[in-house]
Amino acid sequence: MPLKRAFLALGSNLGDRLSHLKQAIFLLESYNALIVTSASQIYENRAVGIEGGHDFYNAVIEVYTSLSPEVLLDACQKVESEMGRQRADVWLNRTVDIDLLYIDGVSINSERLVIPHPEILTRDFVLKPFSELNSDIKIQGKSICEHLKGIDLSAMSRVNSILYPSAQINQIVAVDQNHVIGVNGQLPWSIPEDWTIFLGKTKKGLLLMGRTSFLEMIKEPDWDKDRDYIVITASEPFMSHESVSFVNSVEEAMHRAKLSGKTVWICGGASIYASTFSDTDALYLTRIHGSFAGDTYFPEFKEFLPKLVSQIDSSNEQLSYTFEIWSR
Repeated sequence: MPLKRAFLALGSNLGDRLSHLKQAIFLLESYNALIVTSASQIYENRAVGIEGGHDFYNAVIEVYTSLSPEVLLDACQKVESEMGRQRADVWLNRTVDIDLLYIDGVSINSERLVIPHPEILTRDFVLKPFSELNSDIKIQGKSICEHLKGIDLSAMSRVNSILYPSAQINQIVAVDQNHVIGVNGQLPWSIPEDWTIFLGKTKKGLLLMGRTSFLEMIKEPDWDKDRDYIVITASEPFMSHESVSFVNSVEEAMHRAKLSGKTVWICGGASIYASTFSDTDALYLTRIHGSFAGDTYFPEFKEFLPKLVSQIDSSNEQLSYTFEIWSR
């Protein structure tokens, strides 16, 4: 069964607030609770409802999950407890706060859980970051964008840090059970959910890839929306576009990528994956439980990225597959 899309609000106003938010995301992933596809900007904001409270860092993340809403709430509260969140009859300063805001197609009104979250529309520090991820979602008959109009955002200031992913250099790939990743320059399969998650993760990033992979990428209608590219090719550049740079070597590509300050997504082909393992901090791998004809294979990576951080199973009518994260 395909995963459900959800949105979570994160906040912290104690200690190293940015590190706390990143740690919360890491723990949610390592509990196999969800897949993070994108994160809003981080906003610094006054403490609401906490007398003398420290300023918060707030953000919203888009995720995909196989968990029921109640079990997802359990996972969020487990992270809060593990990170030292103190609960009382009054609101307190906290290392981390995680609120389940919205799940596609889900409406709940129970003593323990209300979805959509009842305070979404009253909290500027939720509405603004939520709108950055999806401004068209409707709550009470109006879109997030419409609800945001007229809201005073003057108490909030943007923090110039990337919340997710925590690593700058990442690889992303889908492989079958025999490590096949391509045939005749194309993907041997069509998995809409995997493609949706790929597009979510790479948005606002810098994609590094070979010419063949890039020619496939530009078939996507919004390939140049909120993405930059470094294309490695021995041939002459075949197009001029402000979002695309052409280079002749992996070394030059990696040099430019590291200096960019952007999140880097290495997207293939096989030789580019192999030659950048030593620079890669995280691998996002979709493991397809099936066998396909192919002529391009993903190299062995566990010498460089031996730690399995997360794995979440999903499926469509034809295939089952697992989303995995590997790190150093």
